[in-house]
Amino acid sequence: MVFAAPNEALTRAEELLAADPSPLHASVAHQVIGIWQRDFGDTRLALAHLRRARDLASRADSPEREADVLATLGVALVHSGRTRDGLAAFERGVARGTGHTRARVLYRRAYVWWVLGRHGEALEDVRRAIPVLRQADDVIWTARALTLRATVHLALGSVERADADFTAAERLWDTTGQEHDKADAVESRGLAAFRSGDVPAALRLLDEAEERYAKLGTPTFMLTIRRCEVLMAAGLAPEALAEADAATAALDGIGGQSTRRAELLLVAARAARLAGEPRTSLARAALAVRLFAGQRRTWYETHARLVLLEARVATGRASGRLVADAAAVAERLAAFGAPAAPEASLLAGRIALGLGWTADAERHLAVAARSRHGGPPLARMTGWAAQALRARAAGSARGVLEACRRGLDVLDDHRMTLGASELRARATAQGAELAALAQEASLVSGGPRRLLVWSERWRATVLSAPPTRPPADPALLSGMTAFREIAARAEEARTDGGRPVPALEREQRRLEREIRSRTLHMRGGVPGDGDRFDVGRLLRRLGDDVRLVELAVLDGRVHVLLCGQGRVRRFEAGLSAEAEREAEHVQAGLRRLAHPGAEARLPLVEAAGARLQELLLGPAAAHLGSGPLVVVPPGRLHRVPWALLPALRERVLSVSPSASSWLRARDTAPPPGGRQVLVRGPGLASGGAEVPELAERYGAAGTPGGGTPGGGTPGAGTPGAGTPGAGTPGAGTPGAGTPGAGTPGAPSTDAYSGPPRGVSGRADGTLGGADGALGRRNGMSDRRDGTLGRRDGTPDRTDGTPGPVGGCVVPGGASAPPDRAAPRPTVLEGDAARVPRVLRELDGAALAHIAAHGTFRADSPLFSSLRMADGPLIVHDFERLDRSPYRIILSCCDTARFASVGADELLGLVTALLPLGTAGVVACSAPVNDAAVVPLMLTLHKGLDAGLSLAEALRDARAALPGDAVHQATGWAFSAFGAA
Repeated sequence: MVFAAPNEALTRAEELLAADPSPLHASVAHQVIGIWQRDFGDTRLALAHLRRARDLASRADSPEREADVLATLGVALVHSGRTRDGLAAFERGVARGTGHTRARVLYRRAYVWWVLGRHGEALEDVRRAIPVLRQADDVIWTARALTLRATVHLALGSVERADADFTAAERLWDTTGQEHDKADAVESRGLAAFRSGDVPAALRLLDEAEERYAKLGTPTFMLTIRRCEVLMAAGLAPEALAEADAATAALDGIGGQSTRRAELLLVAARAARLAGEPRTSLARAALAVRLFAGQRRTWYETHARLVLLEARVATGRASGRLVADAAAVAERLAAFGAPAAPEASLLAGRIALGLGWTADAERHLAVAARSRHGGPPLARMTGWAAQALRARAAGSARGVLEACRRGLDVLDDHRMTLGASELRARATAQGAELAALAQEASLVSGGPRRLLVWSERWRATVLSAPPTRPPADPALLSGMTAFREIAARAEEARTDGGRPVPALEREQRRLEREIRSRTLHMRGGVPGDGDRFDVGRLLRRLGDDVRLVELAVLDGRVHVLLCGQGRVRRFEAGLSAEAEREAEHVQAGLRRLAHPGAEARLPLVEAAGARLQELLLGPAAAHLGSGPLVVVPPGRLHRVPWALLPALRERVLSVSPSASSWLRARDTAPPPGGRQVLVRGPGLASGGAEVPELAERYGAAGTPGGGTPGGGTPGAGTPGAGTPGAGTPGAGTPGAGTPGAGTPGAPSTDAYSGPPRGVSGRADGTLGGADGALGRRNGMSDRRDGTLGRRDGTPDRTDGTPGPVGGCVVPGGASAPPDRAAPRPTVLEGDAARVPRVLRELDGAALAHIAAHGTFRADSPLFSSLRMADGPLIVHDFERLDRSPYRIILSCCDTARFASVGADELLGLVTALLPLGTAGVVACSAPVNDAAVVPLMLTLHKGLDAGLSLAEALRDARAALPGDAVHQATGWAFSAFGAA
């Protein structure tokens, strides 16, 4: 009963002892209490009860009873770190027991051999036990023995054998009521899924086992160890470290098993190393080595020594002694048959290379490279990394690139089995070294084009395929609804009382964990080759006018790859670390400028922009041409407000996570119908004032041109007005004033069309000119029929995106016949702006404008949100859309902030939308002044009405802003992403 209903068994054993039982029965009761304390409580109490049970069995003159207790005592002694005494107890138990009892003793000794890492002895004892248990028709103990044998097979890398034993054990467990054993079986299947490379299934099974244990009220220290292993493989090392440390503290609090404590320390050391905390790893690993040595667990001690060596190397302690130590660890692991042996050989080879010991390095790397042809994906990655290092040492750039290609292909296949975009992004960290080696080899031998190919190979890979849609899981959907409600209540409490409510915040965190956990269970699709990046195709799509700048960081220095006019050129700029620091200073400056009274900081921010230009573009700034520009920065530099850089302030500018992503956005067709959605969330200082004006403009005119109804061509007023937006005096067109006045910037009583709040027209003929014309700085004029003209007469926009060919311009990029009115926009505000309704309307829209408070969550970027009437609209919600809006404008703070994870991946609102059908986004990378956003947004929409792309419209909207510090900072904070 202690493994079917543990707490009930404990209670009944205590009741039995209170009834003055016979020595035989009292022995059973003390043994049950000892098992409970050993596995779920204090090992010191466990040893006391088990010794008492042994003595009572001896008094009862029952050798079989005594043998059974000795086996339980042996396990407890080993778990408490007293290995020699534990093995001695087993010797006496095997000698005292016979037949069926001895088989049970052998099973438990096999378990102890597994704990000690002595897998050969474990397999031998379980081999002797299983036939006897089967002959006795002992279903429970046979199932336990099969489960143990499967676990040993997994430790030795024999996944198929383990799977066969787990399947056989599961059939037996289904016939019993052993709920704790059943939970253990589910946990073991999770471990098997992990060893076979199925991370989502492993997480799902481990979570299921945890739920089963929770119903029984039993601790889950072994499950925590296994879950941490899976989390590390999924790129979630910081979470694994936190879980391992928390479990260690809980185990210490109850006086739990010393063996489990050592294992938790080992997994914490590995997690700390992967999380970039080498000193923490060093401390945990050193303690684990001492504990394992004292417990005589050489298998685990050797694994802990490997982590200790890796941590020492990470802290910069490379030496000849470390090469010898790593080689010795590799030799011992290989003798054990441990799958980690190639890692140790790779470490030895890497240290030797750093010391210039090429012969030693070749010997160790050759051993590690053998693993590239078989085993789980991450083991093969180790082999290909070793092969790439061998090729580099031999001076073969071609060999380096081939090894890197093969290794990254392995990791690509593994990533595509992961359904959650977060897991796909974080898993790329495993390929960071291969990607860096390939870029280095390309720089040396291949020229700019090859460097561009390898820069793209491992950048923003998550955007290359849509994430797996979350399942229609009632528990997940109800959890998201509950999360939204609790988050709204917590926000309301903070707003009203100024203080958080701990109970609400705890419940919010619990629901976040539940949602995230269920999302991580999703499996990806079948691995495929995908679209390989083609430099020639990129250059063809850029044409002669558009330039694309991709920034690659090699050895800490920024390399600028300037693409356009049929070629790729490379320039060296500044140090990446300096640029990151400067970008943080700029962000701090923009935050200050969002509030009135900080005007004195404006020159400082502008000067910082000039320094950023020198660090990020260097000499390339003089070769950008005059046409539109696409910037592709590395993940760590996506917070740069690119419009602040002097060379970029007055040009059509868009940002993209990768060149491949820009090409996909460029090829994305707008949905039919041109449907528009305007959303206004609660609590904005401006009240989202642009939304009613946009609704009135789009709704008042049958077409979105902003002229008088029935005007026909986009923005035209009376017939013959010619330029877009021109009309009779007083029509409310750009620059038009009161009837007959013609004063630039004066407000109109008709459908809003002009620059807001007194913004004056410009002398150069760009947006807001006194004659109402929508001019361009580059001299490209609009045609009199309302379509967007170019010097060469083609209908494309200046940034290379598809322009309207004629007729009525529909926001979102679609075009319609002149006599077809665009649909009236859907306006969601007040109680109508609730998440389910907002998602329904956004799905498949051509244009969406959302004015709502944005919150970026650096700790959990997929919970970054926009505040709606019923709570936060989070990234996980957007991932449920069949197709996200073709264009989306987020006129809110922090919507263009990202978490840089994995090798060079970004997680946030914008990057969640791009793979789902969105071709262009306007979003903000900093807190902004709500009131100053309104004129920017209104002028931006006017440009879209005239057929401009988002980047063109944003450029003109920035230029139309007043020159004060608040408005200028607001314009710099917004960026256009994609190619729509």
